[in-house]
Amino acid sequence: MLTSRSRRGGPRSGPREVVSVADGDAVDVWCNPTTPTWMEQFRRSAFQETADVINEPDLFDRVECPLDELVDRMDRAGVGTALVPSLKFGDRDHASTPVDISVETVREACETYPGRFEGVFGIDPTTGMEGVRALERAVVEDGFVGAMVVPYGFGLPPNHRRYYPFYAKCAELDVPVSIQIGHTAVKMSNDYGHPEHIEDVCLEFPDLDVIALNIGWPWTREVIAQVWTYPNLYLATTGHAPQYWEDELVNFVRNRGRDKVLWGTNYPFIRFDTSLDQLEDLNLMDDVGRKLLSQNAKAVYGL
Repeated sequence: MLTSRSRRGGPRSGPREVVSVADGDAVDVWCNPTTPTWMEQFRRSAFQETADVINEPDLFDRVECPLDELVDRMDRAGVGTALVPSLKFGDRDHASTPVDISVETVREACETYPGRFEGVFGIDPTTGMEGVRALERAVVEDGFVGAMVVPYGFGLPPNHRRYYPFYAKCAELDVPVSIQIGHTAVKMSNDYGHPEHIEDVCLEFPDLDVIALNIGWPWTREVIAQVWTYPNLYLATTGHAPQYWEDELVNFVRNRGRDKVLWGTNYPFIRFDTSLDQLEDLNLMDDVGRKLLSQNAKAVYGL
């Protein structure tokens, strides 16, 4: 079986068994570092509502730590690489402070721990061509491996024309774009996360790899159908702990979607060890588990 967190390395022997952790090689496709810089912004933003909804109002205070401690947490859980976004979350029609994590902050984390953190560029659709040029610099000069859209706070669905120059640049640079869909756990319209919007992106940009974040709940079944249909669309398990995955999603991971689903947490909303421990209860075979935890992400992001 896949080597557990307490027994890294060494040959496999015997029959195939259920997944534990991919030899400390798991790739988390959405991790928000819990340094003071990140957590201060989260406390002042709409994300505090999410912490309240999951009954952890002091979440950002409890998890705050320097980067070296976060890397220790990754090591203990068996996470080899975490993708870190220069997250952009607007505050349109909402009494909160926008989240605006800088490219420089992400670049510093990646340079401090090369290979452990990889940068993802957060798209702000209001920045126009200036933002597109910043995306190109982040990829070409700073080595960022993709881009991310969190549409709710901007009041624009991900198929709005303002995003299209960013998508075109991602396709040109051959890097994927991840898009949060589904509900927000924030008092903002969920309509911006309906999967019908992401379908347009796949059709308009067939050469662009698109990752649907947060399993698309409560429209997970629709998203699964789209991921199965479009070769350039993938699904990420961020934002929802495995104990809450519906049977249809688990069966998709095991069968038709074994090459199309990427593991992630949206840390700190879901802890690394919590997610990975719960995966053990899903009875995933070792080859499926390796694809989910690391191989699919490495293929899509070119890691």
